[in-house]
Amino acid sequence: MKIIKNLTIILVLASFSSNAQNAKEAIQNTKQIAEGKRDLERDIKELNALKVKLATFKTAFDEHNTIRVNKQKQDIINDMIREVKQSEVKALKARNEIAQSSAEIRTDRREIRRDKDDSNRGRYDRRDDQKDLARDKANMRDDKRDRRDDVRDFEAQIARAERQALILSKLRGFNFSFSPNTVDKSIANKKLMYEFLASLNEDIIATKRELAEDNRERHEDRRERNDDRDERNEHDYYKKRRVR
Repeated sequence: MKIIKNLTIILVLASFSSNAQNAKEAIQNTKQIAEGKRDLERDIKELNALKVKLATFKTAFDEHNTIRVNKQKQDIINDMIREVKQSEVKALKARNEIAQSSAEIRTDRREIRRDKDDSNRGRYDRRDDQKDLARDKANMRDDKRDRRDDVRDFEAQIARAERQALILSKLRGFNFSFSPNTVDKSIANKKLMYEFLASLNEDIIATKRELAEDNRERHEDRRERNDDRDERNEHDYYKKRRVR
């Protein structure tokens, strides 16, 4: 009798832990999607503004107007400083998402161990236990795929942030001029500005992809929460039936 009570306590504690993790994941998903949408809207707006500034810069560059070129360059540099800081924040968020995905996988492993324990004890319907085990294994495969996506996103974001910071460092102290000795370097640094612009567009593409992944994960997590609720109700049903 004491063993049964201890097992019941363990199941209840595991259920509470699973509920808490599920609730935490739901909050995290909602927050990530909201932040992703805000970032996307902001990034598109800033990209378009930078395109206008670069168009003005190009006109001055084509005219070899040194004063206007360097004045416009400084305005663009201020935008680059802001974008590099934002890229660093995005990289930190991407790393946090890896940690969240790892936590979800640890929860999956606990649920799989619990499914195996239930099946081995034969306390409930073995067929239902096997169905729960297969479902939780499928959930873990989904979460492992999500973590791989998160690792890929993190590595790509780090690479973009580092390249943006390098371009900024090269342009920050450079003054454009059009003398025969410096014009080639001015042309090369002009190309760096457009490379920076392209990296911002890559950021937007990545944010759209991450939003799609976050929405898919939200649907998967919602399904997992429903499955966990059904499984808890199943336990309650059999527990009540045994008491009668």
